[in-house]
Amino acid sequence: MYDSPRYQTTTTVVETTEYIGNDGPAVRIEFPRLDCEYIRTLGGIMKIVCIVLCLLTFIFVMMGPAYYTGVGWATFVSSVGIFVTTSLLTLYLFRVVDTLPSINWIVCEMVYCFAWTVFFFIAACVLAVASSQFRGTFAWAIAAFFAFGAMCAYGFDCYLKFLSWKNNERATGGSNPVVIQQQQRRNNFV
Repeated sequence: MYDSPRYQTTTTVVETTEYIGNDGPAVRIEFPRLDCEYIRTLGGIMKIVCIVLCLLTFIFVMMGPAYYTGVGWATFVSSVGIFVTTSLLTLYLFRVVDTLPSINWIVCEMVYCFAWTVFFFIAACVLAVASSQFRGTFAWAIAAFFAFGAMCAYGFDCYLKFLSWKNNERATGGSNPVVIQQQQRRNNFV
């Protein structure tokens, strides 16, 4: 009844050879170093201007009364603007953007600047309307002025990022042309 076996056993032998070279590690780790040259570039100046305008907007919003709910939006926009723009400035100052070339920094910043341009327009309009409707809200009028300034600064920075994107530029953390050329040569070989 059971003439042939039901299961068949097969043995396979796999032989691997591992070669170890003396070329060193395959991954090169570079530690961040502070490069203050970025502050002298137009991108660095724009980030500092945006941080200052966000900070002034935040301070003057906090000086006004807290009974109008629309002012919370201006507080949110200015505080997140301070945090994100300061983080980006830190990444550029320590040249972290150079060590992460796979991230398209120009497009990310362009989207961020565009969003914050729209957000600051809304916040500035809310602050301007609230300062005209309520008494004792002169600080909100000043905050609206700085919010419109921040809107213009983020809009101009967005325009600069758009031009950089159209020219296929890469985000670099310094203004030294020799360093930029060395990075371009290094990336051409990778």
